[in-house]
Amino acid sequence: MHIGKNIELKPIAEEDYPLLHNWFNQPDFTGNFFNIWCLSMGTVTKMLNTPPSQEVYLIVDRASIKPAGALFSFHPYTESSYQGQEIGYIVHQDSRGKGLATQASSMLINHIFDSTQIERIIASVVVGNVGSCRVLEKAGMKLEGVERKKFFLHGVFRDMRLYSIIREEWVDEPTYKLHHPF
Repeated sequence: MHIGKNIELKPIAEEDYPLLHNWFNQPDFTGNFFNIWCLSMGTVTKMLNTPPSQEVYLIVDRASIKPAGALFSFHPYTESSYQGQEIGYIVHQDSRGKGLATQASSMLINHIFDSTQIERIIASVVVGNVGSCRVLEKAGMKLEGVERKKFFLHGVFRDMRLYSIIREEWVDEPTYKLHHPF
């Protein structure tokens, strides 16, 4: 478990699967920037258990002691020579706008760089998702460019903004925490 100022990152456990199953089947939770699919409990379980290089956390609001969202990292490519991870997050609609995604992303970025030899962390955001872009920028990620027609969302191919942070920009935990407190 990772503990920050306002949140805890708790590794997803099997007892959390029903909550995530419920969340991912609610259009208000997935919002305008995720596709809503009717997911069975089996599909949710499979998603959370694969691939083995994936880490999934429940974001817990320390003030209310309630789950506030999910955070994950995974190896985005099948090629083994790629030395990077991709991160993503989704925050429950009742917990949005409180800085929890920024804190969770910063904690995960720090954890990945501090505990692995990873050289690069990326994140993709649907063009138009201003809040999510701001989360990544506050966590120290930089916009690399736009990937055209990358994501099929609500019946239309959408462009994605690609963000990254490299190890040299992170430097070390004390330096990173000065600029991106968590």
